[in-house]
Amino acid sequence: MNGSIMRSVVATFRLRVSHTQPKGCDYGKPALALLAVLLFSCSRLMAEAASTDFEAANKLFEQGKFADAAAAYERLLTNGPTAALHFNLGNARFKSGQPGRAIFHFHRALALAPRDPDARGNLQFARRSLGVTVDEPLARHLLRHHSPAEWAWLAGAGLGAWFVLLALGEALPAKRAAFAWLTKTAGVMVVISAALLAAAHWDRNSARQAVVIVPEAPVRPGPLPESKAAFSLRDGAEVVVLDAKDDWLQVRDTGHRAGWVKQDALWQLP
Repeated sequence: MNGSIMRSVVATFRLRVSHTQPKGCDYGKPALALLAVLLFSCSRLMAEAASTDFEAANKLFEQGKFADAAAAYERLLTNGPTAALHFNLGNARFKSGQPGRAIFHFHRALALAPRDPDARGNLQFARRSLGVTVDEPLARHLLRHHSPAEWAWLAGAGLGAWFVLLALGEALPAKRAAFAWLTKTAGVMVVISAALLAAAHWDRNSARQAVVIVPEAPVRPGPLPESKAAFSLRDGAEVVVLDAKDDWLQVRDTGHRAGWVKQDALWQLP
């Protein structure tokens, strides 16, 4: 049951309560409480069903039915992505001989759980299986050690602590000197955490990344099908997206070669 259906159920239930209750009686609050219980029960049933489907997909994987497992994991994505789901889907795609799709899902798993050693290890393994080594700058590695939401939480917590110290200094003038160095330290930490938050967002948004998902993707000098291919990218190649035109993407690979590729040959990372 999605959000729009739930909203329509709430609206319908309220309409019926308002329409049928006797004059002078107010059944609205008990009815809404009952509705909340029903919606909670539905949510639990949906969660249990999703868990059962996830276990069924895992069983398919264990039986060596990797393509069927991948299809089952893909269907589960409609309920909302999780790091575990993308991780297992990446494994199923890799076992199915689709390294590009596997690398894409390992990236998605790391975006949701940036410190997951299994997702990072499998991403590196998939790259090595293609004979590819991707050198990640230290600054990027540190920035991606936390998700943007975690950086935002750290910055917000630091800002809250700074305001509390300022308020204590105002409320306790006799202790203001004692709070002074703490307040200054907290202020510096707020500036640093805000800068790291901005850097993390810039890192993720400045360079759009994509992964080749077809066996071979011709790269052309221009966004035209009649343009002769300058070179090709293999399944699993990771590129930076520079520009877009119609159904073409201008990309740059790890060897700093640039050109235009058909959009359907790539999956872009969000």
